[in-house]
Formats: sequence, C-alpha cells, structure tokens
Amino acid sequence: MTELVLTVAGDHAAAAARLLTDHTPLRAVARTVPADAPGLVAAVRALDADAVFLTGADRVATRTAQLALAGELAVFTAEDTLAIALTAAVQVALSRRGRTPADARVLVAAPSTLPLVIPVLLAAGTADIMLWHPADAAAFPLAQLARDVDVVVDLSGRHEPGPRPAVVTPGDPVAPLLALPGLLQGGPRTGDPQAHPDVHAACARALAGLTPVDRLLPELADPDLASRVAGAVAAARS
Repeated sequence: MTELVLTVAGDHAAAAARLLTDHTPLRAVARTVPADAPGLVAAVRALDADAVFLTGADRVATRTAQLALAGELAVFTAEDTLAIALTAAVQVALSRRGRTPADARVLVAAPSTLPLVIPVLLAAGTADIMLWHPADAAAFPLAQLARDVDVVVDLSGRHEPGPRPAVVTPGDPVAPLLALPGLLQGGPRTGDPQAHPDVHAACARALAGLTPVDRLLPELADPDLASRVAGAVAAARS
C-alpha cells in the first residue's frame, strides 16, 4: 500500500487523508510543513513517505518544491490533480450537450489561478479555448462572453451558473483527490508530472468515463477509480 503524505496543516488535510485512506488503496497521512518553498523542500525531504501531495501552500511555492524534489520521489500538487478534475468535468459537460472537445468552445476565467489547466485542456483535444482575465471585466464582461461558449471553467468565482453555458468550478473539495490513487499506482516514482500534460489528459478521460449521469465527476469511493486512472497513465506513457 502506498503511503501518501499530504503536506498542508489543518482540518482540510486531515479530512482529505481520512477520505483517501477510507475509500482508496492509499494510506494517507497529513503533516504540517512550512509554506515557503525552501522550508517546504527541506520538510518533505525529512519525511519518510512513498509519495507526497503538496496542497494548501502558495502555488508558486508548491511548484518550486515539486521541481526541486522531482528527481527524488513522486510529488504531485493540487494544481496537477485539480487540472485533471476540471478537464474531466469539461468533457462530461460537453458530452451531455452533444459536443466534443474538438468542436466546442471553452472559456477559462482567471487562468493564472491554475495555469496547468490550459495545456491539459489542449492535450485533451480542446480546440477552441478563450481566456478571460479579471482585468478584462470593464471592457469585456464575463457574462457577455460566456453567451458564445459551450463551457465556462470559472476559476474566478464571478460567473453565475445558468442553463447555458455549462459552468465548471473548482469548488468540490474531493475533486483534487480523485486522480491521486491512480496517478501513484500507474505513474513513475520520480520526475516532473507537469512535463506530461498528455498523461493528465488521459487521467481526465478516465475520470470522465467513470462519472455517473447525475454528476460532473466520479465518486472517490468508486472501486474502479484507481485502476482506471492507473491504466490511463500506463497507456499514455507507453
């Protein structure tokens, strides 16, 4: 059983570790670590873990630590797993509208909040991606632009959900956990995960394929979750 260390302090990490341990093949534990990049790297190196999930700290700090540790152990961040989950939700939303990533238009609001979502969406075959930044609001209101797209990936929290377009947001606290068991089961023990957005996209397709008809993402307790994602990772790397 892989031991995964979640490196964010507080109730959220403890709850996430319990969910992963109770519902997936992982044995997950929460650990308190510094939020700055140098302290984060040193603390992770001192941990006795098979893999680490960096979450809760500043995105730049976690990405810096991920790169510094890439040659030593499997390190995933909330940016990795959330980009996977949001891409999966986009695919599900498009499918229910009779569209495919190749013939749909997707708007990403506030992309600098989660930069990895753009290459993952592209790797998943999304042909037409529009970017909207909060600074654009005065000249280009988000609600107005959203009328001409199929899905809004709303990282800004500014778009009101409605019947059209479909709106995908990062609000589900379970979403960043969904791909972790399969990533760790099927992926390499070292290396930079973000160098391979095609692997993230394959994970997203696996999640989309397991999603029930009344949801945008699968259940964490789905017994096929880890094996399907792991299989997708292996196929993408073959």
